[in-house]
Amino acid sequence: MPLLILAILFLFVMPWLGILFLAFSLLLLVLIPLGFAAKSLVWLFIGPRELLRVMVNKKVRKNHALEHATINVIEERYGIDMLSGISTEEGFSVNGPVSPELALTAASEALSRLKKGEKELAIHARCGTTIVVVNTLSSLVFILALIATDTLGLATVLLAILVAWILGPYISRYAQAYITTLAEVDDLVITGAEIKPREVRIWGMRVLVPGEIFIRTRTLDEPLKVEVLD
Repeated sequence: MPLLILAILFLFVMPWLGILFLAFSLLLLVLIPLGFAAKSLVWLFIGPRELLRVMVNKKVRKNHALEHATINVIEERYGIDMLSGISTEEGFSVNGPVSPELALTAASEALSRLKKGEKELAIHARCGTTIVVVNTLSSLVFILALIATDTLGLATVLLAILVAWILGPYISRYAQAYITTLAEVDDLVITGAEIKPREVRIWGMRVLVPGEIFIRTRTLDEPLKVEVLD
């Protein structure tokens, strides 16, 4: 309300500036809460579904743990940060300024340390799980606050964001430890590393350039896959 009162005062003193300020005030007071409400409803469906997709696949969880451990080893030993990765059933990728040899060496060390019991390596602060957890948590807080106060406003949005920002990282660690990663990797084996090409457009043409480094893995009960190159 103070913003709206200030905007009305501006209308009498400086009309054009008042109109702009009023429009900005309405954006904050109306559009942002409505947009956040729509986003919250979407995230209440998307967030749990994304976590469940990883949770039910043990191989993905093991590769996710090894992905985090590998990135932690690279950051710890070589001081290279701002890395990212994606885990699948076949292995995991490492995106950043590292060579396949370095990534493979780090992955081998990470796997060895996980097998020796260093489960903390499977947790990483910049994991995408944190984003999912924070978004889902802020959406849940917003919906609960909306039900409790019966008020759709900027204060409700700020409350949801604040609670998620404070609690999100802590909850994310538990989500990683017990839902999205599995540090019991005694049966996991690294089978190799490769550079996967990435398609980009240059002057309207599609060009393949070196992309992410992909570390392939398998479990001991999986058969070896042999690739025949012509």
